[in-house]
Amino acid sequence: MWDVAIVGAGPSGSTAAYLLAKMGFKTLLLDMRSFPRPKPCGGGITLKAARLLEELGLPLEPVEAIHREVVVAGFGREITVSTSPGEFAIALVKRELFDHRLLESAIGVGAEFIRAKVNAVKVSDSGAKLIGLGEEAKFVIGADGANSVVALTSGVRSGWRREDVIVAMEGSAPLQDRLIFMVDAAPYGYGWIFPRSEDSNAGVGGMSEKSREIMEAFREFSSRFNVRMNGSWIIPAGGHGKPIAKDRVLLVGDAAGLADPLTGEGLYYAFRSSLEASKALESESPAENYSERMKPILEELKAKRRAARLIMPRMKFFFELFVSYPEIARRYMLSSIGKVEFRDFWRWAISRVPRALIKSKLGI
Repeated sequence: MWDVAIVGAGPSGSTAAYLLAKMGFKTLLLDMRSFPRPKPCGGGITLKAARLLEELGLPLEPVEAIHREVVVAGFGREITVSTSPGEFAIALVKRELFDHRLLESAIGVGAEFIRAKVNAVKVSDSGAKLIGLGEEAKFVIGADGANSVVALTSGVRSGWRREDVIVAMEGSAPLQDRLIFMVDAAPYGYGWIFPRSEDSNAGVGGMSEKSREIMEAFREFSSRFNVRMNGSWIIPAGGHGKPIAKDRVLLVGDAAGLADPLTGEGLYYAFRSSLEASKALESESPAENYSERMKPILEELKAKRRAARLIMPRMKFFFELFVSYPEIARRYMLSSIGKVEFRDFWRWAISRVPRALIKSKLGI
């Protein structure tokens, strides 16, 4: 019997496998695909996520580009936000290469990787059986993405509601000279252009209630910026309202719904949840310990969900405030790279709305 079986070898699964194997756990890592494999994603890694990777001893490589400035544009206006010297806003990776490197790191410290499909997880008092594989483990970590088989078959949580999910579409575009978020490119969402070494990753995303409009927005966006579509995917951002662990099963990353409801960014939360899950497995009650450890993260995501519900339907209004009061944009950048807590930023920003609104209306 394995000490722990991890289903899904993406960033959260490989990170968990790396940490647990180093801690001496007999670790099985499973994925139904071979690596490297294509993976639709913007490929942006924030400074906060990069620093966590460094603390864990994992490589941020290979890096395609590092951007210290971010342009936010829309409705005929734009604003540029810069990071401080020695910092960056977003580092760009190609996920098929980055994910493979994380998997190699896990294998390198003793995790065993098997390409196999898990059909279900059946939990008993003595362990958890991986149906369809014939393996059994004391504990299972579900790292198998938005449509997690582990989450649904083990009974940890039910399926996502439409309002829990972000829809995104991306592709490759010619190389641009600026990293840009376009807040008028998609309803209840945004578009992006992320310049890499030889081309750009570009796409649109938004709340799934507007999925048809987002598809149309991507067609228009693709025509405008010559985007060759690579794929589409869903990003679950509703984990703060559902259980993330039960009995012998812990969920991490997208399987737990741990994406930023404002931006769709999920890699920081993938790494962080895997770290907390690995620590929890050293306790007498891993499911309870993990849920307790994750409370601050879940509260942060809950606050961002409330902010997203306020901002997304009123994007033009809030973007005009950003442009009129650049300090709001600067402080939001600080929260996104981990230098300011989001709740502190949000409290400060809301208190500045009347002043920003006056400046916006007066054009000063």
